[in-house]
Amino acid sequence: MVEGQKNLRRQIFEIIEIGGSGHLIGRFFDAFMVVLILLNVCAVAIETVEDIGAYYQTEFLYFEVCSLIIFSFEYLLRIWTCVEYRPQSEPNGNNRFRFKFIFSPLMLIDFIAIAPTILFSFIGFDLRFLRVFRFLRLFKLMRYSPALSSLGSVIYEERRALIATLIIMLGLALFASSIMYYLERSVQPEAFGNIPSAMWWAFSTLTTIGYGDVVPLTALGKVFGVLMMILGVGVYALPIGIIASGFANEIHRRDFVIRWGLVANVPLFHGLDANLINTIAKRLRSQVVETGKLIAYEGETADKLFLIVSGSIKRRDESGETYLKKGAFFGARSLLQRTSFHANYIATARAQLLVLDAVDFHHLLDHYPSLKDRIDNTYNNSSKEDYGQTNMDEYE
Repeated sequence: MVEGQKNLRRQIFEIIEIGGSGHLIGRFFDAFMVVLILLNVCAVAIETVEDIGAYYQTEFLYFEVCSLIIFSFEYLLRIWTCVEYRPQSEPNGNNRFRFKFIFSPLMLIDFIAIAPTILFSFIGFDLRFLRVFRFLRLFKLMRYSPALSSLGSVIYEERRALIATLIIMLGLALFASSIMYYLERSVQPEAFGNIPSAMWWAFSTLTTIGYGDVVPLTALGKVFGVLMMILGVGVYALPIGIIASGFANEIHRRDFVIRWGLVANVPLFHGLDANLINTIAKRLRSQVVETGKLIAYEGETADKLFLIVSGSIKRRDESGETYLKKGAFFGARSLLQRTSFHANYIATARAQLLVLDAVDFHHLLDHYPSLKDRIDNTYNNSSKEDYGQTNMDEYE
């Protein structure tokens, strides 16, 4: 492949695969695809309204065809550009790499989003049934939503626990339907005449849905039904608890990785022992500041150290104004000297901060002398409060 084609492939790869992380066109592409997916789902639902579906039948058809073309083109582009994932150190084998990539989970979801419509259109299948498959396009949002992607990861990681709870749930349902079969079959032969029929009552009761279409009539049946209701609340809540706990852990783990990386890259902490960086990261908390909000003011007792994750902070004092960007920090010197802030700090753009309270700050200094030495050395040749402009020796 010529160099120009390689460059084009790389550019398209950055747009459709990693563009949402910073590429302007990539962010537009991600937003466009998310809107298109949601419009497809809405169109499927609205099309079932007979009056609207009949009146706008042609428009719905055109929209479906256009969406199908876009999704298919996107699918082919991902296959073409996926070799950019392949490490340069690996030997040539683009086709083999593409074949493996096609069977990755997200690519299978993309395939399911377009394949049924194309297939059934050619074989003359009832197209109204395709609405069910078109709803599957909603799963394409997993590619554009970190939260959905995290949820998928949690389900996969907790698959053993979820399978175990599923076995317990099915076993309990089978046990409940078997007991109710013997207790109620003579009174309600239609509803409890056999164990498979009794399982409808068991599932609706254990899941606490309780449709009420099938209920026990005998005294023993009612007592046993109450027992199953109580057990159902606990047993059928297990998978929800597993997923919720796993999802919370995944979010906390991802947030901690971000905080750890930020702390490790801040010049004040750069080069510190990994265990110390880990300890600092655990004590940080996140804070979002809207544009124009005063974060700290001159003369206020310093009780926090602020690290800037994103956004922009303006520092204003009698000497003028300076700006702090991502990776900068302020408040360390005042905390160290147990004094007040020497300037006003205002958010000039929506900023995300990591905050270290004074108690935690002094606790770290007391238990980690290397950190105190680092801060002392950092400020020895500077009368300024904060870091964030040009190099290790300049403070604003």
